[in-house]
Amino acid sequence: MLLVLRIVVGLLVIAHGLVHLLYLAADTPEFSFDRSWLPRAARRPVGLALMALTVLGFALLGLAVWGVPGLAPAWPQIAAAASLVSALLIVLFWTTRLIFGVAIDAALLLAAVTRPEWVDALIGTEG
Repeated sequence: MLLVLRIVVGLLVIAHGLVHLLYLAADTPEFSFDRSWLPRAARRPVGLALMALTVLGFALLGLAVWGVPGLAPAWPQIAAAASLVSALLIVLFWTTRLIFGVAIDAALLLAAVTRPEWVDALIGTEG
């Protein structure tokens, strides 16, 4: 059962990262680099860099959840970094519909900071 849970959680974390690729889709107004308080010339490059870092971070976190050697012990740092970059991206290109993404990022950041025993047990880094 623990293996199935690890697979599901890993897939959900990776999916959360992949959702950020919607910033590249032309027909998703919730995910747009056009709406920001950044200078117009900086919006796309900053947005693309943050999006790429977010996707990479959550892909690495998914692999950490799956117990990949070298990544599993670093899951709190990976989760914190990916969540903070994701939250920054969302805040810079804000629309109220992205509140769920902020909630997911906050929950992952909380887990990374507090390191509850059940999370360490799930990932296999207890002790």
